[in-house]
Amino acid sequence: MLRIIRTLAGSLAVFLVVGAIAPAAANAYSWGKKTKTDAIATQGQGALISVQVYNRGQTPQGIKVAGQLYTVQPHQTITLKAAPGTDVYANTAGNGYQEGELLFQLQSAMNGATVKFN
Repeated sequence: MLRIIRTLAGSLAVFLVVGAIAPAAANAYSWGKKTKTDAIATQGQGALISVQVYNRGQTPQGIKVAGQLYTVQPHQTITLKAAPGTDVYANTAGNGYQEGELLFQLQSAMNGATVKFN
């Protein structure tokens, strides 16, 4: 009988120690990309807007959006999807603007709109 009580007490002590250590160990372990969240990426992904950009000029024009380069052919439209507040820069000189100049900034109210340039 005494042996059973010792076994139960020992098992209970092991469970208490493991139960006390497990939460600390779980929080300290790096789970990688599965549980880490990037606040900026998460914020931007949920609030993407779509804007059409139309080149009304006679030559192809380059634009830069969030580090990505796009070429808009003459009299053509491309669709951009980005977070509100994203800046759109000229990647080539055009009618009334220079390379690297800010063309416009995406706003929530522009969702679904067409922006014409050149």
